[in-house]
Amino acid sequence: MANIKPFKAYFYNKDKVGDLSTVVAPTMYNINNDTKDKLYAINEYNAVRLFDGKITSEDNDTSNKYTRAADYLSSWIENDVLVRDESESIYLYEETVEMNGARYQNMTFVALLEIEELGGDIRMCEEIREISKKDRYDLLKATNADMSIISCLYIERDKQLLHLMNKLSQNEPDIEFDSIDYGMHQRIWKISDNDIINNIVSLLKGTKLYIIDGQTRYTTCLQYRDYMRDKNPNHTGKEAYNYTMVSLFDSNSDGMAIMPEHRKIKLPKGFNEPYFVAAAQEHFKVEKIIVDSNDGPITDTMKQQIMTKRLETKLAIYFGANYFYRLTLKDTDYIKEKLLPEMSEYYCGLDTVVLRKLIINDIFGIEEDYAELVSTSISTRECVSAIENGLADVMVVLNPVKFEQIEKVTGENEILPFRSLSIFPKPSVGSFINVKD
Repeated sequence: MANIKPFKAYFYNKDKVGDLSTVVAPTMYNINNDTKDKLYAINEYNAVRLFDGKITSEDNDTSNKYTRAADYLSSWIENDVLVRDESESIYLYEETVEMNGARYQNMTFVALLEIEELGGDIRMCEEIREISKKDRYDLLKATNADMSIISCLYIERDKQLLHLMNKLSQNEPDIEFDSIDYGMHQRIWKISDNDIINNIVSLLKGTKLYIIDGQTRYTTCLQYRDYMRDKNPNHTGKEAYNYTMVSLFDSNSDGMAIMPEHRKIKLPKGFNEPYFVAAAQEHFKVEKIIVDSNDGPITDTMKQQIMTKRLETKLAIYFGANYFYRLTLKDTDYIKEKLLPEMSEYYCGLDTVVLRKLIINDIFGIEEDYAELVSTSISTRECVSAIENGLADVMVVLNPVKFEQIEKVTGENEILPFRSLSIFPKPSVGSFINVKD
């Protein structure tokens, strides 16, 4: 069952680092090289050095970004750049941000989660990549610390925890600052009252947790736990390496959004649009929608035109002109019956599965070279820019995955395809650090 407990987090010392907005960083997935350079320059203590430091040409097995992260962590703790909380606490963490005219105010509890095998009360939602797993494991092994937060969603029918969050947030926060990613305002409350802690622990005990962000980090924590357990002949199961830092958010909250990962696709040479339209009609209802430039960005119209509250597949396909194609899946049983009979109907009905099997593989003819020709982004503007700059030939706009689909797919012991979803807002790296000692 899912067991959580309080811990003593490390926080940045404002007297040493100055403005806290200059030391926290976006998550690794959101950092390109230009952003990393800016983070390095903005403050010598920026958390990017701990979580995703630069690689140099002189790196080797004994001196590399992982050993440097360990050295930074040790030095910053020794010199009070990072200071450990005096009391074991569960933390209330709030992120408030505006994006595309929408305001998000996400509140979560940050605590330690006892690591257990996946598939029971702790479920991984999305596929991971082995290369990312090795990177995160090497960092954890070098530092013995959780640098970032794994985000877990839970279902609470009676909303007791949600009401408790709202009540606790009426108090003055212990820490408050803005971060440079999206201008996000962050507030942290330290909850050290034993009665409140015991209530939170009790309400979450046995609750199913869905890892919605941080699947790779959780699997590396499992690997690290096993590694440390094998080294320890006196292993009890209560050592610090048996736990990892998580953010727990309520499925009833509207402060966090599950965002779709749109596709940018570079087409094989010789591919033409008329062929796509003809071929797509085998499994989809295809509608060409012309957009007046006075109606605003074409991407806004694309999102509006495929929006649906039902579990149906609607996609928007854009080749770079003043129109796009709306595709509505009409052959809903084909993938389950002909292509993936071993998978559940819920998995076969995922938009990302439909897109890959019936369009990217079948119509575009992209299979073995998928990783080279297909990339993702939560930003439709970035996708359009890729087409304008010749980096992509077509973009596909998708709807967000619905939580009902996550629950049903994971309930069948299946996992959503890689890059099916992204959460927003994501916790900033450096807001909390957990050293496993």
